[in-house]
Amino acid sequence: MSLYLVFKVLHILFMVSWFAGIFYLPRLFVYHVESDSQETKNQLEIMQTNLIRFITPLGLLAIFFGLMMGFIGSNWIGFFTQNWIIAKLFIVFILVLYQIFCWKILKDLKSESHSWNGFKLRVFNEIPVLLLLIGIVAAVFKF
Repeated sequence: MSLYLVFKVLHILFMVSWFAGIFYLPRLFVYHVESDSQETKNQLEIMQTNLIRFITPLGLLAIFFGLMMGFIGSNWIGFFTQNWIIAKLFIVFILVLYQIFCWKILKDLKSESHSWNGFKLRVFNEIPVLLLLIGIVAAVFKF
C-alpha cells in the first residue's frame, strides 16, 4: 500500500468529518437565534462551542493530509501549479475564513450583540455546500 493512498484516505476521512460539523454548526446558530428560552440558548452555546472545538482539528488534519498528498510525489512543484489544485487550495482558504467567521458568530451570540436572524443564518449555512461542490468538481474533472 502506498503512502499516498494512506494520506488520501485520511484526507477524505477528515474532510468529510470537518464538513459534517461545518454543515451543522450554522444550524445550531439558527436554533439559537430563533429560541425564546434562555435555558435553550445556554445549552446551544455549549453545543456550538464543543462542536467548533471538535471540528477545528478535523479541518487542520484534512488540510495537513491534503498537502501531504501533494508533497509526497517527486514533482510536488508541478502538482501545486495545476489549476484544479489551485482552485481547491483557494476553496480551503475560503473554508478556513468561513470557520473563523463562525467563531465570531459564536462569540456574538454569546454576548447577545448580533444582527443575525434565522434567514440570514440559513443562507450562510449554504456557503460550504457550494464550496464543497466546486471542490469536488475541480478534483474530479481536474479543470
